[in-house]
Amino acid sequence: MLFTPHVNGADNYRNLTNFEAVNQVHFILKTRFYSFLLLIFVIVTVGLGSWGLTESSEARYAEISREMVKTGDYLHPRLLDIQHFHKPPLTYYITALGYNIFGINEFGARFFLQVSLIIQLLLVFKLAMLLFKNEKIAFSSAAIYFTFPIVLIASRNLTTDSYLATTILGCIYAYAVYKIKSKTFYLYLCYFLMGLGFLNKGPVIILPVLAFTIPWKVILKDKWKFSIHHLLGFLLFLLVSASWFILIIREIPELWNYFIQKHTVDRALSAETFHRDKPFWYFIVLAPLVGLPWFIYTIILSVKKYKPTPETERKFIKILLWSSGIVFLMFSAFSSKLVLYILPIFPLLAVVGGFFLSESSQRLKKNFNITYYVLFVLFILALILLKLIGQIQLDVISIIAIVVIAVLGLVLSIKFSTSARSKLLALGVAFTTCVIAAFAFVGDQNPYLINTTRDLAAELENGELENAENIMVYDYMIPSTAFYLDRPIITVHEGNFNTNREVQFEQDSEYKKTYLNVNKPEDLRRFTDYLQGDKNVLIMRRKGNLPDSLQHYLSKYKVEEAGKWKIYY
Repeated sequence: MLFTPHVNGADNYRNLTNFEAVNQVHFILKTRFYSFLLLIFVIVTVGLGSWGLTESSEARYAEISREMVKTGDYLHPRLLDIQHFHKPPLTYYITALGYNIFGINEFGARFFLQVSLIIQLLLVFKLAMLLFKNEKIAFSSAAIYFTFPIVLIASRNLTTDSYLATTILGCIYAYAVYKIKSKTFYLYLCYFLMGLGFLNKGPVIILPVLAFTIPWKVILKDKWKFSIHHLLGFLLFLLVSASWFILIIREIPELWNYFIQKHTVDRALSAETFHRDKPFWYFIVLAPLVGLPWFIYTIILSVKKYKPTPETERKFIKILLWSSGIVFLMFSAFSSKLVLYILPIFPLLAVVGGFFLSESSQRLKKNFNITYYVLFVLFILALILLKLIGQIQLDVISIIAIVVIAVLGLVLSIKFSTSARSKLLALGVAFTTCVIAAFAFVGDQNPYLINTTRDLAAELENGELENAENIMVYDYMIPSTAFYLDRPIITVHEGNFNTNREVQFEQDSEYKKTYLNVNKPEDLRRFTDYLQGDKNVLIMRRKGNLPDSLQHYLSKYKVEEAGKWKIYY
């Protein structure tokens, strides 16, 4: 069993020296861990493209990357044919690489997120090994990290957050190796990864790295030293992080203020501008939910086991907890809040949980095991109930498959685990696997429930809609429709924040072919002309309506409903 790094020294190593026996044990444990990584990679990639791109974030990143591949322009990110500078381009580049390998599809869009997850698991393992020099702790830490719901959210939904978490964790691990083993290469690696993180999401990468290095310095009483390597490392960071910014700002100087003011200062302090402002307690409520059950377990174990911990290990635990707490408070203080912003604290909490799990009593572990038995039962019952009351569509074969995966996971976890610890970890991974499989089935069969327009696009490609000259979307932006149809979509803006595009950086008026602002007389006239045409299609939210002055133009149209959308043709 992958979660049973157990070795019987008396039976198997009687003829070996102690040194040889220890090396043999390390080899077996590491082999099992890499087998575990391979298993996880298979679990997260099977069925990865079965559900459609979800609106709005995933579809937005996927469509920008598609337009990069189609146009060959990797300097100017574009969304629906309008330049889009909300984020630096690293996530788009990675996604474009997925398209070039696997084709422009959902699997290609999400593939490297799974690679990112595997790298995170490896880094969690290596960080725990570096700090505590114990394979069981390291293995437990990686398994715990995989079972956090927030980790699944980040790896199943294309955004910048999983890639950012990978670079942050890479920086933390590289810095720790540099300090513990005095290997200068890792200092440069830390700066390099921080530069990549900057290219992924801007200066936010700096905060979690500082939140780790400052407690490290203070708690370990590590003197502040500056050498030529720090200067060269910082220059490497500047070179990597500023590369794309320099190229694009030389071409469009106004972007300098745009990046600094609107997408750094305003996002942090005036999130209402982006409709992302949340109260201070937002993460206090959400963190336990997206970290169930290990977020709560880790807190319980920390309280129960912190004081008896040996001095050196206690200092490392304190660093991990202080780092997590600082990041948590910083992001709570910022005005802009989305749940994935706190993803970087979870690798550190996983290491804390892995350490204290190895120190906890058998009785406590057995009590924790009960939680997963309850979760398995509740999860299956919830799926069946939602099916019965008509909240989800799920065919019988899918239900049977999910139940079989759940039962198989339970049986294997119980039968092949040799301890309460290994059983607990196996149950966690088995339950997570069950959730991954269920989401693939539910997402595939309930496109409008997960807010994807894949079926809407299929409707548009059939029958009379196939020959439409123009497809217009009224006061809503749905980039996944353009993704699936592989053709321009006209976005019509009336007042919705979602459709308020930033066109100040456009060099010509070409963007007006795919964007109409009906608050402007000339655009209103063009929209009216389109409505009077014979081969145009209008998509609206089912709850939405045209202004009264335009309603009469719809009288000649047929209308179909597709989920929350109305299609006029």
